[in-house]
Amino acid sequence: MKRVMYGLMALIVVVGLVGCTKKESKEGAGQPVKLIALLKAKPGMSRAEFEKRWVEGHAPFTLKFKNLKGYRINVAIEEYQEIKGELPFDGSAELWWDSLEEMQEDFDSPEAKTAVADADTFTVVRTHIYCREHIMK
Repeated sequence: MKRVMYGLMALIVVVGLVGCTKKESKEGAGQPVKLIALLKAKPGMSRAEFEKRWVEGHAPFTLKFKNLKGYRINVAIEEYQEIKGELPFDGSAELWWDSLEEMQEDFDSPEAKTAVADADTFTVVRTHIYCREHIMK
């Protein structure tokens, strides 16, 4: 099972990178974009420590992105999971912008560099998936 999960993670990373680096493409230009981030805490960090560090320590850096329209943090709960044992990720985040251009502008900012450096201090995996959202309900 681990082999399949890591293969899936690699696929997601490749898809995410392609979506992020195609600046020359006009497809999707001016349309809202959402980033789904899957995070794994550093070894030895409890879920409670991870949650506190992310919500209280890291989130303020991300909230400084000037074009960011929304930011949600989702931390996995211990009480119920379909996967037995260690989860491949400890949480996810949803960030969204009015356009790919605005997202890329934020990613090129000093605030993003600070946020990335900070995220490196408490995570070992950050997988990004760039999406077009469809709200169903």
